[in-house]
Amino acid sequence: MENGTTILFGLPGVGVDRVEADEHGGRTVHLRTTDPDAAACPECGVFSTVVRQRRTTRPKDLPYGEAPLVVRWHKTQYRCRERLCKRKAFTESIAELPPYARITGRTRRAAAVAVGSGRSVSAVTRELPMSWPVAHAAFVAHAEARLVEPVAPRVLGIDETRRGRPRWSKDEDGKWHRSERFETNFVDLSGPGGLLGQSAGRSAKTVTDWLDARGEAWNSAVQVVAIDPCAAYRAAVERALPHALIVADHFHLVRLANEMVTDVRQRVAREQLGRRGRAVDPAWATAGCCYEPVTGSPSGLWTG
Repeated sequence: MENGTTILFGLPGVGVDRVEADEHGGRTVHLRTTDPDAAACPECGVFSTVVRQRRTTRPKDLPYGEAPLVVRWHKTQYRCRERLCKRKAFTESIAELPPYARITGRTRRAAAVAVGSGRSVSAVTRELPMSWPVAHAAFVAHAEARLVEPVAPRVLGIDETRRGRPRWSKDEDGKWHRSERFETNFVDLSGPGGLLGQSAGRSAKTVTDWLDARGEAWNSAVQVVAIDPCAAYRAAVERALPHALIVADHFHLVRLANEMVTDVRQRVAREQLGRRGRAVDPAWATAGCCYEPVTGSPSGLWTG
C-alpha cells in the first residue's frame, strides 16, 4: 500500500522513500521505482533480477509550495539475462521519465498547457525548470496531438514568410546544415479557416508536397488559388490543382505597378530635366495618388 507522501507526490511508477529538509528550507525528495515493468529489458522484454549497479539521477519536476523542491531518483541498472539480446544492460525507466529524460512528463505537459493558454514561452520558462527550446517542443507536441485536418477552402491563398536569422545544426554524420529561413503559408481566403498550414521552404516541391498530403478529395474542393506572381508557386498549383483558377493578389499587383511607374518617372525626369526628380516637379507632386489603397471588387485581379 502506498504511503501518504507517495500519494501526495503523485508521480506514477515511483514511490517516496523519504523527504529531507536543509537549513535553508529546501526540500529533497528521494524516490524509488515501484513499477514492476521497469525491470524488463526494453529490447527483448525479458525480466531481470541481476543487478549491475545502482544510480541516482536528478530529474526536474513541477514546483510544489514556496520552498525549492529537488528530486533524487535512486534506480537500478540491470544486466539482461537473455543471451541473444543485443542489449547487455539497461536502467529502470517509467512512462513519466523515459530513458535519457531529465524532465518529468507532467512538467512538459504543464508547460505546453501554459503556452497554449496564451502565455509566452519565455514567461513559462521563468516558472518551470526547462529551457526555451524544451518548452517550445512540448507545446508543439501538445498542439499536434489536438490539431485536426483543416476543412478544404473554396479559395486558397499561398504566400511565403521569412523568419528570424539562419540557424545551423549538426546531423548524426557531423555535417552542418543551415535551417530554412522561409516558410510557405496556406490560408483560407473564403471562410473563417484562417491559417491552414505551414511548410518549410518556398519551392514548387514545398507546395506540391503539402497539397498531396491533403488528399484528392480535399484538393478537388479548392476552386481558386491566390498567389503572388511566383513562377514556382504557379507551376506547383498547375500540377497539384489543375482544375483551380490561379489569381494574383492585389498587394503584389499594386506593388509591381507602383515600381514600374516609379521607374518610368525617374527615367523621364533624367531625360527631360537632366537631373533627379524633385518634390516640386509635377510628375512627383502627384506620385502619392498611385499609392492609394485598393478597394472594391476583386474582379480586377490578374488571372492566369
